[in-house]
Amino acid sequence: MKSIREYFNSRKLFMFLALVLYCLALFFFQLCFLVKGGYVTLFAVISLALVFAVICSILGHRGKGFLFCPKCGSKKIVKTTLFGIPEILYDECPECHEKIDLDKPVNKD
Repeated sequence: MKSIREYFNSRKLFMFLALVLYCLALFFFQLCFLVKGGYVTLFAVISLALVFAVICSILGHRGKGFLFCPKCGSKKIVKTTLFGIPEILYDECPECHEKIDLDKPVNKD
Protein backbone atom coordinates (compact mmCIF):
# COMPACT_ATOMS: atom_id res chain seq x y z
CA MET A 1 0.00 0.00 0.00
CA LYS A 2 1.00 3.59 -0.50
CA SER A 3 1.85 5.95 2.31
CA ILE A 4 -0.10 9.06 3.30
CA ARG A 5 2.53 11.23 1.60
CA GLU A 6 2.18 9.29 -1.68
CA TYR A 7 -1.61 9.62 -1.58
CA PHE A 8 -1.20 13.36 -0.93
CA ASN A 9 1.22 13.80 -3.85
CA SER A 10 -0.89 11.77 -6.28
CA ARG A 11 -4.05 13.68 -5.26
CA LYS A 12 -2.22 16.97 -5.72
CA LEU A 13 -1.02 15.93 -9.19
CA PHE A 14 -4.41 14.69 -10.38
CA MET A 15 -6.30 17.72 -9.07
CA PHE A 16 -3.81 20.15 -10.63
CA LEU A 17 -3.93 18.30 -13.95
CA ALA A 18 -7.73 18.37 -13.88
CA LEU A 19 -7.69 22.14 -13.28
CA VAL A 20 -5.31 22.65 -16.22
CA LEU A 21 -7.50 20.53 -18.49
CA TYR A 22 -10.66 22.39 -17.45
CA CYS A 23 -8.92 25.70 -18.22
CA LEU A 24 -7.74 24.33 -21.57
CA ALA A 25 -11.30 23.31 -22.47
CA LEU A 26 -12.54 26.77 -21.49
CA PHE A 27 -9.85 28.39 -23.64
CA PHE A 28 -10.80 26.30 -26.69
CA PHE A 29 -14.49 27.01 -26.06
CA GLN A 30 -13.78 30.74 -26.18
CA LEU A 31 -11.65 30.19 -29.27
CA CYS A 32 -14.74 28.76 -31.03
CA PHE A 33 -16.22 32.25 -31.13
CA LEU A 34 -13.17 33.73 -32.86
CA VAL A 35 -12.48 31.25 -35.66
CA LYS A 36 -14.49 31.02 -38.85
CA GLY A 37 -14.03 27.27 -39.41
CA GLY A 38 -12.68 24.13 -37.80
CA TYR A 39 -15.47 23.69 -35.30
CA VAL A 40 -15.26 19.91 -35.46
CA THR A 41 -11.59 19.93 -34.49
CA LEU A 42 -12.20 22.36 -31.63
CA PHE A 43 -15.18 20.31 -30.45
CA ALA A 44 -13.03 17.16 -30.45
CA VAL A 45 -10.27 18.88 -28.46
CA ILE A 46 -12.78 20.30 -25.97
CA SER A 47 -14.42 16.89 -25.55
CA LEU A 48 -11.11 15.12 -24.98
CA ALA A 49 -9.93 17.76 -22.51
CA LEU A 50 -13.18 17.50 -20.54
CA VAL A 51 -13.13 13.69 -20.50
CA PHE A 52 -9.54 13.57 -19.24
CA ALA A 53 -10.28 16.32 -16.70
CA VAL A 54 -13.20 14.32 -15.29
CA ILE A 55 -11.04 11.18 -15.12
CA CYS A 56 -8.30 13.11 -13.28
CA SER A 57 -10.87 14.55 -10.88
CA ILE A 58 -12.25 11.10 -10.11
CA LEU A 59 -8.77 9.66 -9.57
CA GLY A 60 -7.88 12.62 -7.35
CA HIS A 61 -10.96 12.19 -5.19
CA ARG A 62 -10.36 8.46 -4.74
CA GLY A 63 -7.24 9.11 -2.67
CA LYS A 64 -9.02 11.59 -0.40
CA GLY A 65 -10.27 8.82 1.87
CA PHE A 66 -6.74 7.95 3.03
CA LEU A 67 -5.76 11.48 4.08
CA PHE A 68 -6.72 11.48 7.75
CA CYS A 69 -5.08 11.24 11.16
CA PRO A 70 -4.76 7.55 12.13
CA LYS A 71 -5.10 8.40 15.84
CA CYS A 72 -8.26 10.55 15.97
CA GLY A 73 -9.61 10.35 12.40
CA SER A 74 -9.36 14.09 11.72
CA LYS A 75 -9.25 15.11 8.07
CA LYS A 76 -7.64 18.46 8.91
CA ILE A 77 -4.08 17.24 8.27
CA VAL A 78 -4.38 18.51 4.68
CA LYS A 79 -4.75 22.19 3.82
CA THR A 80 -6.34 22.82 0.42
CA THR A 81 -6.39 25.79 -1.92
CA LEU A 82 -9.40 27.57 -3.37
CA PHE A 83 -9.90 24.95 -6.09
CA GLY A 84 -9.57 21.96 -3.75
CA ILE A 85 -5.98 21.22 -4.67
CA PRO A 86 -4.04 19.96 -1.62
CA GLU A 87 -1.38 22.45 -0.61
CA ILE A 88 0.14 21.43 2.74
CA LEU A 89 0.33 18.07 4.50
CA TYR A 90 0.87 18.44 8.23
CA ASP A 91 3.00 15.88 10.07
CA GLU A 92 1.25 16.74 13.34
CA CYS A 93 -2.50 16.48 13.75
CA PRO A 94 -4.02 19.92 14.47
CA GLU A 95 -6.72 18.39 16.69
CA CYS A 96 -5.03 15.71 18.82
CA HIS A 97 -1.43 17.05 18.38
CA GLU A 98 -0.02 13.56 17.76
CA LYS A 99 2.98 13.09 15.47
CA ILE A 100 2.00 11.30 12.24
CA ASP A 101 4.40 9.03 10.33
CA LEU A 102 3.64 10.12 6.77
CA ASP A 103 5.90 7.51 5.14
CA LYS A 104 4.29 4.48 6.82
CA PRO A 105 1.88 2.50 4.57
CA VAL A 106 -1.76 3.22 5.32
CA ASN A 107 -2.62 -0.43 5.99
CA LYS A 108 -0.03 -0.55 8.83
CA ASP A 109 -1.83 2.03 11.04
